[in-house]
Amino acid sequence: MNQSLAFLFFFIGMQLHSQDLVSDTTKTSELSSVTIYADKSKSIPGSGQYISPKILQQLNQINVNNVVRLIPGVSVRDEEGFGLRPNIGLRGTPVNRSARITLMEDGILIAPAPYSDPSAYYFPSFTRMAGIEILKGSSQIKYGPYTIGGALNLLSVTIPESFKANAQISYGSFGTNLQRIWVGDSHKNFDYVFDVNRLASKGFKELDNGGNTGFDRRDIMGKVRWHSSQYSTLQQSLTLKFVNSTENGNETYLGLSYEDFKNNHVRRYSATQKDHLDLSHNHVSLLHTIAPINRLDINTSVYFCNTYRDWARVNTIGGQSLMSILTDPTTHLTAYQIMIGKANGDIDYQSAARTYFSKGIQSNAHYNFKTGIVNHNLQLGIRYHMDQADRYATRSQYVMTEGKMILSSVGVKGNQENQIRNGKSLSSFLSYDLRVNKLKISPGLRFENIILDLQNYGLSDVERTGTNLKSASNELSILVPGIGINYEINSIMNVFIGSHKGFSPPGMPSVSSTLGQAKAETSVNYELGYRYDNNRFKAQVVGFINHYNNILGSDNLSGGGAGTGDMFNAGIAMIQGIELNCNFDLIQSQKISAINFNVPVSFSFTYTDARFHESFKNAGGDWGTEIITDGDRIPFTTPLLLNSSIAFENSRTSISLLGHYNGTTRVKPSHGDIIVPDENVKYSEVNAIEAYLILDLSANYKLNKNFAIFGTVNNITNNKAIVANLPQGYRPNMPIAFTVGMKFEMPD
Repeated sequence: MNQSLAFLFFFIGMQLHSQDLVSDTTKTSELSSVTIYADKSKSIPGSGQYISPKILQQLNQINVNNVVRLIPGVSVRDEEGFGLRPNIGLRGTPVNRSARITLMEDGILIAPAPYSDPSAYYFPSFTRMAGIEILKGSSQIKYGPYTIGGALNLLSVTIPESFKANAQISYGSFGTNLQRIWVGDSHKNFDYVFDVNRLASKGFKELDNGGNTGFDRRDIMGKVRWHSSQYSTLQQSLTLKFVNSTENGNETYLGLSYEDFKNNHVRRYSATQKDHLDLSHNHVSLLHTIAPINRLDINTSVYFCNTYRDWARVNTIGGQSLMSILTDPTTHLTAYQIMIGKANGDIDYQSAARTYFSKGIQSNAHYNFKTGIVNHNLQLGIRYHMDQADRYATRSQYVMTEGKMILSSVGVKGNQENQIRNGKSLSSFLSYDLRVNKLKISPGLRFENIILDLQNYGLSDVERTGTNLKSASNELSILVPGIGINYEINSIMNVFIGSHKGFSPPGMPSVSSTLGQAKAETSVNYELGYRYDNNRFKAQVVGFINHYNNILGSDNLSGGGAGTGDMFNAGIAMIQGIELNCNFDLIQSQKISAINFNVPVSFSFTYTDARFHESFKNAGGDWGTEIITDGDRIPFTTPLLLNSSIAFENSRTSISLLGHYNGTTRVKPSHGDIIVPDENVKYSEVNAIEAYLILDLSANYKLNKNFAIFGTVNNITNNKAIVANLPQGYRPNMPIAFTVGMKFEMPD
């Protein structure tokens, strides 16, 4: 990697990184094949938002959480402070590991194993992205399998029309540093772009015995494209894309008790000194686009992904579970003293190695034609997908000795978890847009046939001979219909209404559950919206209702459960809310003449009411094991989210101030009194996390057409709020952090 960086620096020199990573004239052959909705204007029959390259360049954020929060309807639970493994939900879907939304990069499923093991332990490096699309409502049924909340598509840098070479470097608090170079060009029949990216930090958390708590993430992305001549009768192109990503992280699942959090919110216990994440990801795809006849485009992709993740971490201490110690450190004083390195004792350590494979082929045909005053647009898509998760976890023993962990017994690989999960899917969709004057009607239908298979070899058969093999399988087929209607009142206003059936796969079948196999999660979703856009002022307000017939819960360690990965049904639930966002320019709005600067303002608001509407005893996992009653609020769905920004911009300078308000959030199914963390409240009794406000500042100054400098201040007020109580214990937001950097771009 270091040699590659040196080579590219030598090749392009120190050049300027433009604010617009993607040229407006970028070839449509690439854009149309990777965007999830090509029409980003005002006529999509559903609510969708697009975050442009210009916005990303103005904000200079390395944390994807701080950017997607700008979109109404998006819920985020912070975990490690850098957004490396974001927990994102849309319209009330569970946020844990972003497992219940459709995650894509350039239109291809990117979760390590989206059907057999969907938790997104790998998430693409955000610092190399040129845009974000988020789609909600009836149009999202084209982008399954998760069609209840919505789809998130990350857009990597596209191949430029002419030669461009860009670089960016930055350094900041906690030794956080970024180096990025991308270079691309288009020729008569051959085009390319290569993007090298590294983000690293020493970490802001403080180990009891000292040590690095940061990470080092590196990746290389490349696209090489052949395309026919512009004068060719048959227009087509073939694009090879590859991504290689690695991460070496000193990260842990273990947070803090409330008392320790108040004393030092960035502390890390001595027992986490060996916690470590080793991650690698490889992606290869081949995209063919062709226009065989007038008005018909066909995009076909073949893709393969391989992800390896080994998250080694403390499991139990002194024979006590971590949750027991955090719940009552006084009762478990000996184990607590071992945890903080003040006493000697045994520590159970788990290496959770998992290897994921994902591969498939997908094709999308788009045909448009006109009959009289009626415009017709047809889209037909089909995908065959296979994925696998090979779980091979190992338990070893350490002894805490005078604050240092010493290995005492090396475990046999597979003695903690030893199973293979397989998923196959054949899916297709048909969508039809019919437009007559100002009315657009968009019905659609999605089909999914899914086969899930679990092979559990047991903890005593680490060689996988099959002597103790337990198997379970599940096959299901489902039709997901939807319809959206958009009506243009005039050139600046339109209304839309939509309804669709939501669907989430049931997860891997269990070989041990006493509740039977989980059924697929389904819902009936409705939305009604209004858009206003006169260029100076843009606004959208949407009301939505998601009526779950069979909501799913999960048992994952990252969500506070036992870690079996089992899914279970929780019956009827209702999630409903209002989303509002608006953008305007204070100066333009006042029509002040002779002003050579802008003051753009944006505001987004989300109110969500998420409740169970059925009483039952929960099976565990992120909802606990207590009785859930009709009317209980669904945990981890924040009722009130407010995000706003104001900026000053002229030809050389941009300064942006962002505010993120996260309302009080239930962390247990409950209603009535809110119980937040306090000195006199046990961890197990807490049912909510208090509201908090985070302010971020970003500034850019263009020295000339080649050079620009920038700086950020995240968490300006140094808010020390508790942002999560998962996976294990209370977790902090990143403290106040400063970053300075420089961008370079070669002249056109």
